[in-house]
Amino acid sequence: MATGHFSLSFHQKDRKMDKYDVAIRARETRLKRTGARSRRGAVVVLAAILMVVMVAVLAFSIDLGYIATARTEIHRAVDAAALAGAGSLVDGQMAAEDAALEVFSANPIGGKALKDRTSGAENVVFETEVGHWNPASRTFVPSTDLPSAIKVSAMQRGLPLFFGRIFDRQEFQVQSEAIARYLPRDIILTLDFSASMNDDSELRRISEFGQGERSTIESGLLRIYQDLGSPVYGTMQFTPQLITSTNVNTIKQTLGLRYKNKNKWVETPYPYPSGSWDAYIDYVRTSSYLNSAGYRNKYGYMTLINYWLEQQPKYNQTPDLWKVSAQPVQAVKDAVTIFMNYIQAVDCEDHVSLVIYNSPSQTALTEHALTADVDEVADTINRRQAGHYDQMTNIGAGIREARLELDRNARIGAFKMIVLMTDGQANLPSNTTRARQYTIEQAELAAQSGYPVVTISLGHAADKSLMQQVADITKGVHFNIDAGQNVEDYEEELLEVFRQIADDRPLILVQ
Repeated sequence: MATGHFSLSFHQKDRKMDKYDVAIRARETRLKRTGARSRRGAVVVLAAILMVVMVAVLAFSIDLGYIATARTEIHRAVDAAALAGAGSLVDGQMAAEDAALEVFSANPIGGKALKDRTSGAENVVFETEVGHWNPASRTFVPSTDLPSAIKVSAMQRGLPLFFGRIFDRQEFQVQSEAIARYLPRDIILTLDFSASMNDDSELRRISEFGQGERSTIESGLLRIYQDLGSPVYGTMQFTPQLITSTNVNTIKQTLGLRYKNKNKWVETPYPYPSGSWDAYIDYVRTSSYLNSAGYRNKYGYMTLINYWLEQQPKYNQTPDLWKVSAQPVQAVKDAVTIFMNYIQAVDCEDHVSLVIYNSPSQTALTEHALTADVDEVADTINRRQAGHYDQMTNIGAGIREARLELDRNARIGAFKMIVLMTDGQANLPSNTTRARQYTIEQAELAAQSGYPVVTISLGHAADKSLMQQVADITKGVHFNIDAGQNVEDYEEELLEVFRQIADDRPLILVQ
């Protein structure tokens, strides 16, 4: 019975516990439902807050991106304007300022270029100033005296903010400044001083250019005679006199070059180290060039000057010929002088070297290493004469020597270039065929070093195709100056070429 009672009592307790569990479970269910509803409400609130934050961040990002874009655009526009202005400085201050404004106006700032705006131009401030850049102090020095640099500054006001107005910011402004200048150059002038640089002043040109040029050439020879100080030898006159005798002594006596002094025959000393009166007389009697021009057997200062130019052109033969205005060598000297004067006037720190490819060894010679003293280089050029060291033409050696000079002495950061001028054909080393091949080989080496060669072909006898090849290989430029019928045809053109070379400067942003 005790067992049965125990069993009954247990079941009764179990039923009571079941009721209690049900109540607890019901309460838990109610709590879960209430918690779920609470969490859903909290998520909604949190989502709303996050959306506000995200919209604010997005708006802030859009405005920041727009500001960054506008800043980039004005920097780019001002840089481009400064470079355009610097590139036009050679045409004067007004041209440089106009070029800078034109480029600036074409570049968008805030999504629209100034030239395309129908309103809002009053919000743009654009200013330019020309002068020089001092690389030592890294300062801009305002100057209108042949300026070599330009400073451009610009400000764009009134650019709208998209969402900044929420924080009471309606607009913003951007500004920029840039300075552009000419890049300093290391220039090797590689010039032809072969004997043919006298040819256009010689009587041979009468038969080549025509009788219409006779007076021009004769006047040129008179000017050369005067350049030499109008020397007096015997009783010679400038206008040649016809002497038909073939006896050398008779000819000398007729010209007053041989005379009696105290019953002794004496001769007027020949004035220069090389040549002689006998050689001059033989030249007048036998020269095919003089014969073609109508001066055979005609003796006087005109044919004497022609003898020196054609037969005795070297410095160790007739050392005073550097003083004379023979052509085309004088035209080259004049053009180089203009070139040097411009380099000196526009202070861009250009350095110049002089290489002559008619050296005593028939190769090439560096007369001046790279230097800022352009006056000294110009003076040396003016003291050189056609055929100064040698009468032959070794163009390849000139390119080689110029390249080596750049390798030795060019400055880091300077623009390196070679200016090569000739009036004839390459004929060294060996022969014309080998000489042309050697020139091409040296041009290829210059190209490998990154040295462009600006070539100038002067006159109808110049090897234009070779000069064009050299320019093409080295990514340079070729100028062809056809001498035409007279000196005046090419003098001004040659001056213009050297002006272009002086003006065509690479540019650099320095700030």
